[in-house]
Amino acid sequence: MKTLIYYILFSAAIVFAANAAEQAFSSRPDPSALAKGAHAIAAADHVTASARPIMINIQGKWVSTDTCAICHEDQVSSFKSTTHAHMWKNGQACEQCHGDAAHHLETGGAPGTIQTMKNRSANEVSATCLNCHEKPGEQSHGKLSEHFRAGVGCTSCHELHPTKEHKNEMMAMGKSAMLKGKQSELCLSCHNTVDADFNKPTHHRLKEGILNCTSCHNPHGSDYDHQLRADTKTLCVSCHQDKRGPFVYEHNAQAIDGCMACHESHGSASRNMLKDRDPRTLCISCHSKETGVGVPHSRGNFSLQTSGDCTRCHAQIHGSNRSEYFIN
Repeated sequence: MKTLIYYILFSAAIVFAANAAEQAFSSRPDPSALAKGAHAIAAADHVTASARPIMINIQGKWVSTDTCAICHEDQVSSFKSTTHAHMWKNGQACEQCHGDAAHHLETGGAPGTIQTMKNRSANEVSATCLNCHEKPGEQSHGKLSEHFRAGVGCTSCHELHPTKEHKNEMMAMGKSAMLKGKQSELCLSCHNTVDADFNKPTHHRLKEGILNCTSCHNPHGSDYDHQLRADTKTLCVSCHQDKRGPFVYEHNAQAIDGCMACHESHGSASRNMLKDRDPRTLCISCHSKETGVGVPHSRGNFSLQTSGDCTRCHAQIHGSNRSEYFIN
């Protein structure tokens, strides 16, 4: 009996909603039609929740997620194609970000009765996102990140209501429809100097699609400098495993300063992404009479007409299990 009553009431709501939809497409939504539709849906409150379609309990009132589509059909349709759509199964929908839809409907869609993102700052929009996403995991450092401090918000990179064309384009690349574009292109659109580094003769193969910026960096923030996911040595040896060790004799430069003591992280004009064209220059920056650390013999003296670099003999420069001088 309850189910029958519900369907009678809900059918009446559909009629009112259809009238409102007709008004929406012809000119502007009819405030009275919207209000009547909302009241008709609210009249079904006594029916058990299990008998309803997708409806959300907002401050004691039930509002169908499809009700928003009366005026915002494109936005609701695009939202359904994103990973956020699973929230509807958990009793959350448009209202989770935009506020009380019931009040918005009762006032006939009056301005100021719903929260929009158009006139809000990037950090204000991000704060709304972090109501759900600020938890242990990828976004846990969101409000402490360098991006947040620089005014780069979630919607700078993410598309919350992607069009069908955008979704198809991103899916063709194997990417989420909620990204505004290819990940590396998004990052490099702001980080121009890094973009230049990736065009140097030796570089990490980012533009070739072998890795992404997020392979090393967490764009949402981290405990490490430059929003790195871990210390530099840990990140580097995750790919360059032959340099991982542990070694009986480890190069102090790598042990203390990490790989960045000698190498550039993004790209270099020198071979092996070294910081200098002549490897001896790197070596004597630490191993010199001035520093008194492992002063090199005459072959390492630039005043002599010698050829070759230090690693001709000290081939195991990252670490050795046989020689404290890293000789084969």
